[in-house]
Amino acid sequence: MSSTRGSASPGSVASFLKWMQRTRPFPYSREVSAAAMALFYLVGGVTMLLVLLFPHPPTLNNALLAGLGVPLVLAGITILLLRHRIPAAAQPWLLATGTVVVTILTATGGSTSGVVSFSFFYLWIVIYALLFLNPLVAALQIGFAAVTYLGVTVLLVRDEATHLTVFEPIALITVISTTGGVIMWLSQAREQSEIDPLTLIINRRGLDRILHAALSGDGTPRRSLVAGLIDVDHFKEVNDLQGHAAGDQLLEELTSKWQQALRAEDTLGRLGGDEFVVLLPGCAPADADLILERLRSVALQFKVSCSVGAALAEPGDSASMLLGRADTALYQAKNLGRNQVAWAAS
Repeated sequence: MSSTRGSASPGSVASFLKWMQRTRPFPYSREVSAAAMALFYLVGGVTMLLVLLFPHPPTLNNALLAGLGVPLVLAGITILLLRHRIPAAAQPWLLATGTVVVTILTATGGSTSGVVSFSFFYLWIVIYALLFLNPLVAALQIGFAAVTYLGVTVLLVRDEATHLTVFEPIALITVISTTGGVIMWLSQAREQSEIDPLTLIINRRGLDRILHAALSGDGTPRRSLVAGLIDVDHFKEVNDLQGHAAGDQLLEELTSKWQQALRAEDTLGRLGGDEFVVLLPGCAPADADLILERLRSVALQFKVSCSVGAALAEPGDSASMLLGRADTALYQAKNLGRNQVAWAAS
């Protein structure tokens, strides 16, 4: 009999990966996460420049503060302006760059007040990582920040000029750890209210919030917005013939593939059962039609088809009006034979 001791079984690995997925932070849009990054860069840079304008410890390196502050402000403005285009893959690198900057400032603080003041910027690293990055990447980012901070602290505690003791690092680590724990708790609590537990995508509550934000107060879309209602054709037969477990697995795998076929700024949500909504902001009808057709083609890979009803947001639209027109188009797609995309009359 062969022993499996020391190696993880495929089932345990799958369970761990599933757990990692379910504990991910709330899926904010790329625009929101980039705007948060821009804010950190801007405020960090402005803070360094303000230090130069007010009385500060003579041990601080003025040239270094100016040399880092100005580029950070410019980088923050650039990130803010390009928040719709910055790829999600760039976020960890931007955050790691921020960690390096904070480490440099902490290492050159020159006094207890300078070191402690700059080291509190590590709190931003933890907050951003937990709110916007998946658990594995967040753990790597926080680990990188912890290693750099502890390395700098060990050197500074030995440096009598800074008058740094072990109390300051312990206090900072306690504050950061507590803050991180609260953020994780709040993120998981929000998931429970806005994330569908089966497919791990936005539920009806989350869709209502995002739609409300996508439509301005007077009902005029901030950007062009296409809403698509998706219904899996004959899904009841899957449940009846193969069982509800097979139906649930189909929805899990199907939504996962759909998300891969969407752009970073798009939102996929589940209304309930086999009904889904996809929101395509800043998308012309012709481009949206290509995306919706791609989603329809993805369903065929699972030996099922889906019908899609699409509608373009118009001035004066409310969320219910927009989805109502998409629903009418969905019925049209079904009446025409299913497995197709139909558009609401404009």
